Amino acid sequence: MPQPAYRFAYVGTYTPNGGGIYLFRVDPVTAALTQLQVVDDIRNPTWLTVNADQTRLYAVSEIDNFQGTHSGAIVSYAIDKATLQLRRLGAISSGGATPAHVSVHPSGKFVLAANYGGGSVAVFPIGGDGALAAATDVRPSVGPRHHARAIIDAPGQFAVSDHDSPHLHMVAADPSGQFVIANDAGLDLTLVWRFDAAAGRLLPADVPVVPAPPGSAPRHFVFHPGGRVFYNLYEQNANVAVYDYDPARGGLRLKQVVPSLPPKFAGSNLASEIIMTADGRFLYVANRLHNAVSIFAVASDGQLRSISEAWVHADSPRSLCLDPAGSFLYSCNQRGDSITSFHVNATNGALTFTGRFEAVGSPAVMTILKRP
Repeated sequence: MPQPAYRFAYVGTYTPNGGGIYLFRVDPVTAALTQLQVVDDIRNPTWLTVNADQTRLYAVSEIDNFQGTHSGAIVSYAIDKATLQLRRLGAISSGGATPAHVSVHPSGKFVLAANYGGGSVAVFPIGGDGALAAATDVRPSVGPRHHARAIIDAPGQFAVSDHDSPHLHMVAADPSGQFVIANDAGLDLTLVWRFDAAAGRLLPADVPVVPAPPGSAPRHFVFHPGGRVFYNLYEQNANVAVYDYDPARGGLRLKQVVPSLPPKFAGSNLASEIIMTADGRFLYVANRLHNAVSIFAVASDGQLRSISEAWVHADSPRSLCLDPAGSFLYSCNQRGDSITSFHVNATNGALTFTGRFEAVGSPAVMTILKRP
């Protein structure tokens, strides 16, 4: 009987409850995870990214005291071609405190980091060995402080997101790599830069700042695979804002806002993650205090229609991950100390619980390698 073609995944955690960065073998039939390695030389690796050829992994270290400075760190790892185990290459200051997100620029020459506590975005060149060199640019977010609560909140919302100062929560390039976009959940802003790929510099776009409703806390975003629709998740008021995207100018034009919570929901919630299927037909949003994933169908123009939701069977889904085949969705349940998995119905996007609970302390993020 032929053996299944296993996939492999890395999971980042909050330490010391979590052990660091885990390498798992992923069963493509059952969704089961088998631990192969744990890398414990990093504190709070709460976001991970892998380069396009899957030879390097970059992890934030969500701390504020790297080498005695008021800064976090970005740690570089080499991925062994045969075993996929990680080997540390080095660490560098993230350019601000408590980094929350890291991504690789489509050129493969730079890494982008968002510093939540430091309120800044930083650009790092990737050296020949895959380690990072000193930042070529660090851009602070600047603007007036907003309300601690959203001006239009979900009914019964008592949870308060941080609006005491700038809090950069995500940074990534658009699909073309010509523009870099970041969400500031503290100042309720989406920032857009034109990217100078020769110098690794961030230059203001034609419209450099796109405001969100006061107190809404824009957190994570995702592009439609076609590259012309942009979906922005607001953490505090649990809404998804849908924009037409102009790839020539980096422009965003709002065309729809939909709630990520069901119509009759009342109570506290903080939306956490937004992901889309590779074919662009379905979009999923994690609602952290509601402990559920909202499921949306995507129309031909990119607008969303709510279909249903699925309970994650654990506490506080911080992030979601789709396997490359689109067969399974995984939920990293930070306070539930578990990863739960769901069959994805390719016809209607529905999620069916596999019944599996993978015990992982404070999981924050999961990324699955695309193996041939």
